[in-house]
Amino acid sequence: MGSDRPDDERDEYDPEEEFRDPESDSLTIPQVSSEGAGGGFWSDIREDFESEEPTEPAEPEVSTDETDVPTELRETFWAMVLFINGAVLTYALAALFLVFEGATRTAGILVVIGLACTVFTARRYRHYQRYVDADDDESGPDASSDAGVATTPETDDDT
Repeated sequence: MGSDRPDDERDEYDPEEEFRDPESDSLTIPQVSSEGAGGGFWSDIREDFESEEPTEPAEPEVSTDETDVPTELRETFWAMVLFINGAVLTYALAALFLVFEGATRTAGILVVIGLACTVFTARRYRHYQRYVDADDDESGPDASSDAGVATTPETDDDT
């Protein structure tokens, strides 16, 4: 009687016991038939690369040329993006210097720089709008009505 456990504990079911038994089939992995699959994974990979003849790539359906966008619009857009980012950065830094350091002079300088960036962006936008409006006026009234812009007839009221 080498066991100091009572009899009722020895007869209890141990769920881990079947994992210790090498004869037990506690975990079954299904086998997949491999009809004509070749010699394995690496041979399949090798076969895929060897069997494909190099072909010319198909042309993309969407054009990625930079010529899709007019040069003036592209330059204006990127200038505005950079200066708006600069304005946001300087406003945030000004707020941080004011709140955490109490440096009103530094915060004031940063606010002035942010305002300058904002003014430059607004002026650049207005300049571009005038440029686009001038191009629309030169193209004539037919081009504006084709674009969905309603034109109102001018009336001569001399009263």
